[in-house]
Amino acid sequence: MNMKRTRISLLAMAVASGAVMAGYAASAGTDADAAGGDATSIAGSAKVRTLPIEQYLPTPAEFAKLSQAGGKLQQKCMQGLGFASFQAPEQGPADPRETFTDLRYGTVDAAQAARTGYKPAFVAARQTAKAGGPAAAAAADGPAPSAAVEPVLNDAEWLAMTGTTKEAGDLAKAKQAAPSQVQGKDIPPGGCIAESTRTLTGGGEQLYADLAQDINGQSYKESVKDSRVTKAFAAWSACMKGKGYSYKDPMQANDDPKFAVPTVSAEEIAVATADVACKNETKLVDVWHGAEAQIQQKMINAKAKEMDAIKKAKQTALAHVQ
Repeated sequence: MNMKRTRISLLAMAVASGAVMAGYAASAGTDADAAGGDATSIAGSAKVRTLPIEQYLPTPAEFAKLSQAGGKLQQKCMQGLGFASFQAPEQGPADPRETFTDLRYGTVDAAQAARTGYKPAFVAARQTAKAGGPAAAAAADGPAPSAAVEPVLNDAEWLAMTGTTKEAGDLAKAKQAAPSQVQGKDIPPGGCIAESTRTLTGGGEQLYADLAQDINGQSYKESVKDSRVTKAFAAWSACMKGKGYSYKDPMQANDDPKFAVPTVSAEEIAVATADVACKNETKLVDVWHGAEAQIQQKMINAKAKEMDAIKKAKQTALAHVQ
């Protein structure tokens, strides 16, 4: 790490939890209309369903709003500490590609599978274009969803923003070692990052709470071991074998090394198409989604007090940015 000048992502600042958007990207479905597919071509109905954890994690669109609001609060805090020229860059809208969240249970849209196999359309376009060189890749990616430039912070600014020093690698040690003042003014606990989040949440220091993210990930891991799901996997596998493909579960098909290439092959399209058809035939996604929803709710119930506080923090923060 550069000890003198270090970049901090304002997206991370706004939530002050170190979490990334990928945690949500596997947690919720989008509706069939938004995906551009006919409902009958969607495996099961997971795309129009939600999971319990969504009540506790901001959506990408909500995250973008909270990031912008957090940036403004951080700017006010920094200027109050004497950094008069500090400017938080404007955050752009949420990348629409981040809302492509129907892959939690694998490829489910027959129309998409027929076009791009196991690769979401934007990934397929990007990977194909990259084979044509940097210019083609840039054209496929399109303009960046946010034109914000991350600020470059000197030591004093870093201290004010984080409440820590750059030198200490461990967060707890960094907090203990950090001065409590900068430019003769008291630094709020956790710096302007934590202060902005407390303001948004009404006292909490996390929006992307670790517990909510842990449940989001752990429920998926538990779901693939559920007896209802493993039975559905077996039925799906038998269906695929009847179509000439040998895979034990959808993850194995999706992750077939043959398909880990930039371009979409005819074989990949054929397998993905068969995959969706077998999901429909066996009602795999309905079974899987239902099992995980139950597992997830039990996990939430087991931590009801903590999860209620997380939900309240999210709701309070969103009320501040409406």
